[in-house]
Amino acid sequence: MTPIILVILFLLQLVSFYLITLLYAKLNKYKDMEKKQELVLKEIDDSFGAYIAEMKDENNRLIQELNKSEKTFIASTQEEIKEETRSFEIPKSFVSKQLAASSYLKTVATTEKKIPVTIKEKVLFYSEEGKDIDEIAKLLQIGKTEVELFLKFKD
Repeated sequence: MTPIILVILFLLQLVSFYLITLLYAKLNKYKDMEKKQELVLKEIDDSFGAYIAEMKDENNRLIQELNKSEKTFIASTQEEIKEETRSFEIPKSFVSKQLAASSYLKTVATTEKKIPVTIKEKVLFYSEEGKDIDEIAKLLQIGKTEVELFLKFKD
């Protein structure tokens, strides 16, 4: 009876050693995977750091270029202003106030009549003339509801 128990214990010990080696192999596999992931994270962190540093350098260069161009623009505009003030002369002939006022009123009168281009402008134009929704829809060949919407949402 003892030899049978010893054989069973020996077999159980072999099975337990086999299971322990399997668990140890899986544990090593996960440790390797963890190390690889840490390396990948480190590489990603380094690449983001490099990208951010590159963007920072690019932004600093752009700011310097803008400052240079702004200074040259300000200098050139100041020179133009000085040249304009030097070359300014008082006009020798004057136009009467009545003539200027009448020409201004003519230009205002001609610019006030704006020709409608879009459908919305045409709908509003015909509506201001006092035409009915049905008439506007027939003139523009669009639906009555579309005309109503244009009139409802006029801005």
